[in-house]
Amino acid sequence: MIRNRAFRAAALLVCAVLLCCACNAAAFLIDTPAMRENAAQGVSMLGGQESSPQLIGGFKSAQLDNYTAILMVKTAAYTGYHTLAEKAFGGYCTEVHPQPGQSVWDAFSTYTPGVPDMNGDVLYTRYWHGYTLPLRLLLCVMNLSNIQMTLYYVQLALMVVCLMLMARRKLGRLIPGFFTAYFLLCPMALGVCLQYATASVPMLAACCLLLLADETIDRLIGMPAFFALVGLVTNYLDLLTFPLVTLGFPLVLLLALRLRAGDSFSRLFSAAFFCCAGWGVGFAGMWVCKWLLSALVFGWGQLGSIVSQIFLRVSTESGGESFSRIAVLRNNLNVVTGKAAYLLLLGLTGLAVLAPAGIQLIRTHRLHIDVRALILLLPLLVSLLWYIVMANHSLDHTYYTYRGLSVAVLSGYALLGCLFPEEDR
Repeated sequence: MIRNRAFRAAALLVCAVLLCCACNAAAFLIDTPAMRENAAQGVSMLGGQESSPQLIGGFKSAQLDNYTAILMVKTAAYTGYHTLAEKAFGGYCTEVHPQPGQSVWDAFSTYTPGVPDMNGDVLYTRYWHGYTLPLRLLLCVMNLSNIQMTLYYVQLALMVVCLMLMARRKLGRLIPGFFTAYFLLCPMALGVCLQYATASVPMLAACCLLLLADETIDRLIGMPAFFALVGLVTNYLDLLTFPLVTLGFPLVLLLALRLRAGDSFSRLFSAAFFCCAGWGVGFAGMWVCKWLLSALVFGWGQLGSIVSQIFLRVSTESGGESFSRIAVLRNNLNVVTGKAAYLLLLGLTGLAVLAPAGIQLIRTHRLHIDVRALILLLPLLVSLLWYIVMANHSLDHTYYTYRGLSVAVLSGYALLGCLFPEEDR
């Protein structure tokens, strides 16, 4: 049975990679006037705003990344004259050279199908750009404003479904912490910014799938393979924003379910370890696969720039200045802890999580403690470790990388909720 499950898991992951390659190629077989028109309108709309506007003044958590959003639209709507394989794995974007009197930003925020003698095609091979097919299809039927509103609705709907499933699976004590951790992601920004949705949507979808069919998934392919698939999909869609949420949120839910089922601490630790490892293999393996495919299509010289970017993103230097890894963690924490509204919310949520235990203590004059819940410290530590390793990236993009800390917040509240379980469990 274990051998069959391993075979199904391996086959699923291989098929997923092949499907991703096919989707990248299929995107460029679609080209309609509406797609080009909506892409031009969307790029122009974003260009009329600032590069990184804040939906709520003074809150970094509400800061958008319109620069990357423009890049994504122009990449998804690329209509150059390269081969299908080059388009599928090149991440091409047409760069418009500034005209006399035109700023670099105005030129960048211009979409054009491409005029070879005036513009240049820029390669961006480090990432899969897996958003290309869904975004290109959406641009065929609606403009960017409608796409943003649709993304906002889809994420709120997934969040509601997730909370309902948590209640059905008797994880009510996790709901306040889950809701607060999600709120710290700033749902408004998640819905408006294309770049953020590539991490938040897979995270919510993974949570819903886990709550719906964890036992079936475990029986068919095993939980480590499920998390490997989640990591694979995350890497396919995301441009290295805050990908760890796709591991942390589902993992906390899985551990909470296993705690309710009565698993021993050793089994909980084993499950947590192998799920983390599975996610890492899926995430990193998918990236290596992309780099190898890019090298096959564009030449092995592509790997040089990729390797240099890897060393840069894990370094402790930015703009020629050195910094400490602890400072990176402190700067990301300050996005939340530096705001009174967030501190008030965190405190109220803590009271809500501990209230049932307090009521139980008053009524029975005793409190049951389940030390197995300490396993929930693992996703918390993993989320903090991410900032230590990805130092340069986490410092340069604090306004969105801070969202990985939501995993630590969820883990902490889940620990408090599960450490003092109900007596009748």
